[in-house]
Amino acid sequence: MKPINQEKKLLKFSVYGALFFAVLAVIWGVVENSKIILFDGIYSLISVGLSIISLITASYMQKQDFDRFPYGKEMIEPIIILGKFLVITILCLFSFFSGVSTLLSGGQEVNAGSGMIYSVLATAGCYLVYLYLKKKQKLNGSGLVDAESQQWLMDTFLSLAVLAGFVLSFGLGYSKYQNLQPFMDPLMVIIVSGYFLKVPITNMGRQIREVLDMKADDKYLDLCEEIVDDIEKKYKFQESFLRVSKSGPKLFIEIDFVVSPEAWQPSLSEQDQIREEILLQMQPISLKKWLNVAFTNNRKWAV
Repeated sequence: MKPINQEKKLLKFSVYGALFFAVLAVIWGVVENSKIILFDGIYSLISVGLSIISLITASYMQKQDFDRFPYGKEMIEPIIILGKFLVITILCLFSFFSGVSTLLSGGQEVNAGSGMIYSVLATAGCYLVYLYLKKKQKLNGSGLVDAESQQWLMDTFLSLAVLAGFVLSFGLGYSKYQNLQPFMDPLMVIIVSGYFLKVPITNMGRQIREVLDMKADDKYLDLCEEIVDDIEKKYKFQESFLRVSKSGPKLFIEIDFVVSPEAWQPSLSEQDQIREEILLQMQPISLKKWLNVAFTNNRKWAV
């Protein structure tokens, strides 16, 4: 199956999975009057909307439009992912302050036993979906699928935290501290939403780096530097300049070799051979590559 078709299939799978858990959580949360379960459901509903946007984006990106996008549409991906995590950040902030408001107003009673059953089902289900998407993402290198898997991982930990809270709440009901039980539900909302703020914020930082065309991660840069250094020594070039940035599923690599006027001057065919040699050594990088290799006698054209 082509990577693009595989990507769309995985995104559809994520949409259907998120919709199922969203409906389950919203109904369960309303019936049991639990803010934390309702928060889980609303998060899943938002995930459905974001997954649909990812699906539309994937379809749009595969359509060639060289006139309007001469460097490809890959820049759209980090922008969409940035928007997704921004929405999740807003949800976490809203839930945090909603939990604080409920806590200050005296809390609310919930059925801890029913909440535990929901949490077990949600934790197991979300984690299985995360494992499946993560495994498939490693094969096709899709940033959109990776963002989806991150959402499912967040939902897994959210459900796990909810489970821990309900277990504690259930235990309080059989202790001398049962008067604290109404505060457990809003307290869980505060802790979970506050803690998970760091996940979208961290990911937004990574996407902003791509949108601003900043240097790529070290795992890509280190390999490129090693290859360029070897080529420079092998052909005795005067010096070299390397620029590497990542935009969605594409890695932009620009290499400039400064050739001394007194040294060996590669012909056009020899330059192409060097390009092929460099590209061959970059095979461990699974991303699509935009490779530009230039040769000059004058350093000013490389700096």
